[in-house]
Amino acid sequence: MFLSNSFPFVKLYRHQFLIGITLGLFIAFLVIFLEPMGANNYSNPYKNLYFAGYGVLVFLNYLLFVFLSNIYIHFLKIWNWLEEILFSFLLISTVIIITFFYTELFINKRTESLSLATFLWWYKSMFLGFGIITSILMLVLRHYYGRKPLVSEKIKTLGGFTTDEVTQEIVIKGALKKDFFTCIPNHILYIKSEDNYVLIYHITPEGIKEKMLRGTLKHIQNQLSNFLKVHRSFIVNPIHIKELKGNAQNGKLYLSEVDTPITVSKTHFESVKATISSQQ
Repeated sequence: MFLSNSFPFVKLYRHQFLIGITLGLFIAFLVIFLEPMGANNYSNPYKNLYFAGYGVLVFLNYLLFVFLSNIYIHFLKIWNWLEEILFSFLLISTVIIITFFYTELFINKRTESLSLATFLWWYKSMFLGFGIITSILMLVLRHYYGRKPLVSEKIKTLGGFTTDEVTQEIVIKGALKKDFFTCIPNHILYIKSEDNYVLIYHITPEGIKEKMLRGTLKHIQNQLSNFLKVHRSFIVNPIHIKELKGNAQNGKLYLSEVDTPITVSKTHFESVKATISSQQ
């Protein structure tokens, strides 16, 4: 069934922010320049500022619904067309309700218009006039950013990778004969050691995932000589390093596409700092 098909979920907050900004500017543009629903009869020296408020309301409500959708997918681990359509409908409906009160209380200043009949007329007019086209625009943007690769496929030479090494798959072998992982090196973010296993965090079209192999961190690093050891429990892919913060006592390494920083131990801080500086 169509509604049960997977819909690409937007994982990066900066992409969600861009979508929200685009939707807000789109609505503000329509209201300010087209002046629909009698807006051309509104006379106020701060008219455009009031009208821009519609865009702000759309932006803020979008961010709120993004927060709620992230909670939803965190617990249920699913986002299909059904969820996307419900997300769009509930968001548009909430925006229409809020803009109704914004219009009557802050722009028209007519409390007597706060009636069910007026609201139903407003909801119908706004949904047909703005809701459908805004939903389509939002769907296109969310589908685009949901499918957008998390990292560029552009060749990066940081860390000494050759062209072949970043575009061709390699096989990382674990301690057991049948324990291996086939991947493209520049898709790996970092590798973490846990007891007798290692967790390989890598980028996929569905987001960041982890692959567990039995073995030691040293055994894996011997197969990925270009990776940088930053802690006894971590090695990182240098092409994904954003910045190093702190000092030898509390060093933190920030990677692209990863929200949580990785601790850099006192032992490795200076070598990590020197490696980053040499590549800038």
